[in-house]
Amino acid sequence: MVHQTEVNTNGKAKTADSHRAEGMVDVAESFTGLAHDAVELAELQAQLLKLDVQAAARNGGMSAALLVVGACLLLGCVPVALLALTEVFIAQYGWSRAGALGAAAAIGLAISAGAGAAAWYRLRRALASLQRSRDELNRNIAWLKSNLKRNKSAGYTSRSISDR
Repeated sequence: MVHQTEVNTNGKAKTADSHRAEGMVDVAESFTGLAHDAVELAELQAQLLKLDVQAAARNGGMSAALLVVGACLLLGCVPVALLALTEVFIAQYGWSRAGALGAAAAIGLAISAGAGAAAWYRLRRALASLQRSRDELNRNIAWLKSNLKRNKSAGYTSRSISDR
Protein backbone atom coordinates (compact mmCIF):
# COMPACT_ATOMS: atom_id res chain seq x y z
CA MET A 1 0.00 0.00 0.00
CA VAL A 2 2.51 2.50 -1.20
CA HIS A 3 -0.06 5.22 -1.84
CA GLN A 4 -1.06 5.27 1.88
CA THR A 5 2.40 5.64 3.40
CA GLU A 6 5.12 8.23 2.92
CA VAL A 7 8.53 8.34 4.47
CA ASN A 8 9.71 11.62 5.99
CA THR A 9 13.30 12.74 5.88
CA ASN A 10 13.59 11.67 9.53
CA GLY A 11 12.74 8.07 8.56
CA LYS A 12 9.29 7.91 10.18
CA ALA A 13 6.37 6.82 8.09
CA LYS A 14 3.39 9.10 7.53
CA THR A 15 -0.01 7.52 7.05
CA ALA A 16 -3.14 9.01 5.50
CA ASP A 17 -4.50 9.44 9.03
CA SER A 18 -1.53 11.60 10.07
CA HIS A 19 -2.04 13.74 6.95
CA ARG A 20 -5.69 14.23 7.91
CA ALA A 21 -4.75 15.09 11.50
CA GLU A 22 -2.22 17.68 10.32
CA GLY A 23 -4.82 19.12 7.97
CA MET A 24 -7.34 19.41 10.82
CA VAL A 25 -4.77 21.26 12.93
CA ASP A 26 -4.07 23.64 10.02
CA VAL A 27 -7.79 24.24 9.50
CA ALA A 28 -8.35 24.85 13.21
CA GLU A 29 -5.41 27.28 13.36
CA SER A 30 -6.61 29.00 10.21
CA PHE A 31 -10.13 29.39 11.53
CA THR A 32 -8.88 30.64 14.90
CA GLY A 33 -6.67 33.25 13.26
CA LEU A 34 -9.42 34.35 10.93
CA ALA A 35 -11.96 34.53 13.76
CA HIS A 36 -9.52 36.63 15.80
CA ASP A 37 -9.07 39.03 12.89
CA ALA A 38 -12.83 39.21 12.32
CA VAL A 39 -13.46 40.03 15.99
CA GLU A 40 -10.75 42.68 15.92
CA LEU A 41 -12.31 44.20 12.80
CA ALA A 42 -15.73 44.23 14.46
CA GLU A 43 -14.32 46.02 17.51
CA LEU A 44 -12.61 48.65 15.35
CA GLN A 45 -15.78 49.08 13.30
CA ALA A 46 -17.85 49.62 16.46
CA GLN A 47 -15.38 52.23 17.74
CA LEU A 48 -15.48 54.08 14.42
CA LEU A 49 -19.29 54.00 14.37
CA LYS A 50 -19.38 55.38 17.92
CA LEU A 51 -17.15 58.29 16.93
CA ASP A 52 -19.16 58.99 13.80
CA VAL A 53 -22.46 58.92 15.69
CA GLN A 54 -21.03 61.36 18.22
CA ALA A 55 -19.95 63.68 15.40
CA ALA A 56 -23.37 63.37 13.75
CA ALA A 57 -25.08 64.20 17.05
CA ARG A 58 -22.89 67.28 17.48
CA ASN A 59 -23.55 68.44 13.94
CA GLY A 60 -27.21 67.42 13.98
CA GLY A 61 -28.05 69.38 17.12
CA MET A 62 -28.25 72.64 15.20
CA SER A 63 -30.52 71.01 12.61
CA ALA A 64 -32.92 69.86 15.30
CA ALA A 65 -32.91 73.31 16.87
CA LEU A 66 -33.65 74.94 13.50
CA LEU A 67 -36.47 72.50 12.91
CA VAL A 68 -38.01 73.24 16.31
CA VAL A 69 -37.67 76.99 15.74
CA GLY A 70 -39.30 76.68 12.32
CA ALA A 71 -42.20 74.62 13.69
CA CYS A 72 -42.74 76.93 16.66
CA LEU A 73 -42.65 79.95 14.40
CA LEU A 74 -45.19 78.43 12.07
CA LEU A 75 -47.53 77.15 14.78
CA GLY A 76 -47.15 79.81 17.44
CA CYS A 77 -46.62 83.43 16.59
CA VAL A 78 -47.06 83.40 12.84
CA PRO A 79 -50.86 83.68 12.75
CA VAL A 80 -50.81 86.74 14.98
CA ALA A 81 -47.95 88.37 13.06
CA LEU A 82 -49.55 87.61 9.72
CA LEU A 83 -52.87 89.08 10.82
CA ALA A 84 -51.03 92.20 11.92
CA LEU A 85 -49.28 92.34 8.54
CA THR A 86 -52.68 92.00 6.87
CA GLU A 87 -53.92 95.05 8.76
CA VAL A 88 -50.83 97.01 7.68
CA PHE A 89 -51.49 96.15 4.02
CA ILE A 90 -55.09 97.27 4.38
CA ALA A 91 -54.31 100.51 6.24
CA GLN A 92 -51.16 101.58 4.36
CA TYR A 93 -51.86 100.42 0.84
CA GLY A 94 -55.64 100.23 0.73
CA TRP A 95 -55.69 96.54 -0.27
CA SER A 96 -58.79 94.44 0.10
CA ARG A 97 -58.95 92.19 3.14
CA ALA A 98 -58.68 89.04 0.97
CA GLY A 99 -55.64 90.34 -0.93
CA ALA A 100 -53.90 91.42 2.27
CA LEU A 101 -54.57 88.03 3.92
CA GLY A 102 -53.21 86.19 0.83
CA ALA A 103 -50.03 88.27 0.76
CA ALA A 104 -49.46 87.75 4.49
CA ALA A 105 -49.96 83.98 4.10
CA ALA A 106 -47.46 83.87 1.21
CA ILE A 107 -44.86 85.69 3.31
CA GLY A 108 -45.43 83.24 6.20
CA LEU A 109 -45.04 80.25 3.91
CA ALA A 110 -41.81 81.66 2.44
CA ILE A 111 -40.28 82.14 5.91
CA SER A 112 -41.35 78.64 6.97
CA ALA A 113 -39.92 77.10 3.78
CA GLY A 114 -36.61 78.91 4.33
CA ALA A 115 -36.30 77.58 7.88
CA GLY A 116 -37.21 74.06 6.72
CA ALA A 117 -34.69 74.17 3.87
CA ALA A 118 -31.93 75.34 6.23
CA ALA A 119 -32.78 72.51 8.65
CA TRP A 120 -32.76 69.93 5.84
CA TYR A 121 -29.39 71.15 4.54
CA ARG A 122 -27.75 71.01 7.95
CA LEU A 123 -29.25 67.60 8.76
CA ARG A 124 -27.87 66.13 5.52
CA ARG A 125 -24.41 67.52 6.34
CA ALA A 126 -24.61 66.03 9.84
CA LEU A 127 -25.52 62.59 8.54
CA ALA A 128 -22.74 62.70 5.94
CA SER A 129 -20.22 62.07 8.72
CA LEU A 130 -21.53 58.48 8.90
CA GLN A 131 -20.10 57.90 5.41
CA ARG A 132 -16.68 57.14 6.92
CA SER A 133 -18.11 54.23 8.94
CA ARG A 134 -20.01 52.90 5.94
CA ASP A 135 -16.89 53.02 3.72
CA GLU A 136 -14.71 51.33 6.33
CA LEU A 137 -17.34 48.61 6.90
CA ASN A 138 -17.46 47.91 3.15
CA ARG A 139 -13.65 47.63 3.01
CA ASN A 140 -13.60 45.31 6.04
CA ILE A 141 -16.26 43.04 4.56
CA ALA A 142 -14.41 42.89 1.24
CA TRP A 143 -11.16 42.02 3.06
CA LEU A 144 -12.88 39.29 5.08
CA LYS A 145 -14.50 37.82 1.97
CA SER A 146 -11.21 37.77 0.08
CA ASN A 147 -9.50 36.00 2.99
CA LEU A 148 -12.27 33.44 3.27
CA LYS A 149 -12.15 32.76 -0.48
CA ARG A 150 -8.34 32.53 -0.47
CA ASN A 151 -8.40 30.20 2.55
CA LYS A 152 -10.61 27.68 0.78
CA SER A 153 -7.77 26.69 -1.54
CA ALA A 154 -4.65 27.69 0.42
CA GLY A 155 -4.00 27.51 4.15
CA TYR A 156 -4.72 30.60 6.24
CA THR A 157 -1.73 32.67 7.17
CA SER A 158 -2.54 35.19 9.85
CA ARG A 159 -2.02 38.78 8.71
CA SER A 160 -2.50 41.83 10.78
CA ILE A 161 -5.36 44.21 10.02
CA SER A 162 -2.89 46.87 8.92
CA ASP A 163 -1.68 44.57 6.08
CA ARG A 164 -4.95 45.09 4.18
